[in-house]
Amino acid sequence: MDDRLPDPTQAASWRRTAVQPVLEAYAASAVVDAVMLSGSTARGDADRWSDTEVGVFWSRPPTARERAAVAEAARAVDIRMVTGEDANPPWYDHIYLGVGRPDGLMVEVVHTLTKVVDDTLDSVLRSCEPDPPGLDAIKGIVDGAEVSGAGADVVARWKARAATYPRGLAIAVVQRDGAIEQFWRWRMLVERDNPLLLAREFSRIASQLLNVLHALNGRYCGHPSAFKRLDALENELTIAPRGLAARLRSAFTLPAAEGAAVLRDLVEETYDLVELHLPEVDVERLRTLFRSDRRPLETLPTTFRAGTHHVPISPTGC
Repeated sequence: MDDRLPDPTQAASWRRTAVQPVLEAYAASAVVDAVMLSGSTARGDADRWSDTEVGVFWSRPPTARERAAVAEAARAVDIRMVTGEDANPPWYDHIYLGVGRPDGLMVEVVHTLTKVVDDTLDSVLRSCEPDPPGLDAIKGIVDGAEVSGAGADVVARWKARAATYPRGLAIAVVQRDGAIEQFWRWRMLVERDNPLLLAREFSRIASQLLNVLHALNGRYCGHPSAFKRLDALENELTIAPRGLAARLRSAFTLPAAEGAAVLRDLVEETYDLVELHLPEVDVERLRTLFRSDRRPLETLPTTFRAGTHHVPISPTGC
């Protein structure tokens, strides 16, 4: 599952060159097992807005001083330690090359322990736990390139483990993210003239939909940042509704009712695909959740709709 482009963009090419001193500085540390380039620069599809991601795998927790020293050795102009050394891994640093923040090339350095990655792969791939940070970490490993360090072979081992997407994991992701509830809320938000919350609702639904499609296609995805380029995404997701990218864009540009109809059709078509490719999933349950409706109340209800039951409350408690 190698998503790297054979011909990287110009933006990816010069970023790879610029980040080499960073990779070399971390690889030279005696307590770093491995370091790798990741993200869009590693895949080769970076554009002029792209930051660069680097993963560093330590044999023991690094101190803040060690992290700063490596950044200085890499000729970083500026460093921002997003996560302190007392926090649990992963730890994040933003280092800037060329000039300082915000105009320099930002390198997001994600530090973690080799053992933590081993445990994450066990949890996600063996136990099929659809943990979003774990899925995101595995995607970073799959995308990884320019691997170096004394223990660089460990990354090759991780890549080999992640090469096969477990069917049980796909089922777990679909069961979680396919449960798209309260679709009716878009009408409430339109009536309240709240485009901010409406956009958030549409984004929630689209994100859950894309998570399901990633699982159907055996692709790791734990964060909406994976959805940066919709056209490229459509090319990668061969099991998907037709015209996915254009239809998703239209959902956010059409009038609200039409946009909601686009999302509804995409969700329903995705459920059909789940039924076809993952019959182990209870798709009828997902459809029931998605189609559930709520009527606005003009007065206090005094009758119950068909299929509902009134449960009397006991005056004596339990």
